[in-house]
Amino acid sequence: MNKIIEQTCIKLFNNHIVIFGSQTLLLDTGSPVSFHPSGILKFEEKCFKVLTNIGEVTPQYLSEKVGCVIDGIMGMDIINRFPSLISLKDNWMFIDDDAAYHSHFQMYSLPSIAGGLLGITVLVNHHRANLIVDTGAPISYIQSEFVNGLDSVESMNDFSPYVGIFKTNTYLCEVDFLIDTSRIQKRTIRFGIPPAIISNTLNQLTVDGIIGVDLFKELRLQIKDRILFVPPQGI
Repeated sequence: MNKIIEQTCIKLFNNHIVIFGSQTLLLDTGSPVSFHPSGILKFEEKCFKVLTNIGEVTPQYLSEKVGCVIDGIMGMDIINRFPSLISLKDNWMFIDDDAAYHSHFQMYSLPSIAGGLLGITVLVNHHRANLIVDTGAPISYIQSEFVNGLDSVESMNDFSPYVGIFKTNTYLCEVDFLIDTSRIQKRTIRFGIPPAIISNTLNQLTVDGIIGVDLFKELRLQIKDRILFVPPQGI
């Protein structure tokens, strides 16, 4: 039986994972750094020195976009310090010290410029794709060549601190996750086409897209040592 050190309430707001504790934080695996205007992020009775700003991002900006009061961002610099299990199905994030980490997605090692982000390799519409795992992304994104011949199902609005508000056509894509030698999970996930500035950044990182919060809606997932795992109870 796993020893649970802490469990923290999380909820989904406007397709963003929000941590509720002494501070209300956006859980963002797509950000290599954390921030809080005070320079101190508090999580489970621990305090961490963090950036006081990230570009033009402010708590007010995040609160408006997410739809609830947000005090700051917990990024991968802190997430990587704690083996954790994220379960949107149960509205809990578990911090543990001896959970079993047996089965993991085929991992894509991101370049150092990406700052310790999570990467996985999957098949999108039967084509190999290297993706950044980004809980801060309410919509997943894939380069346009992966949806050639498909019809768009919906046009959706999204926002980025680097782009502002933008509109993207979205497509339903078949995604095959190779979890281990005996398990392949098939899912249908909606992907948008990234704006040019994001597409160019992905190309620089040799990444084909971003898989967002939809992945965490489908599965209970564990993060340890910058690797994404599927626990036995995760399906």
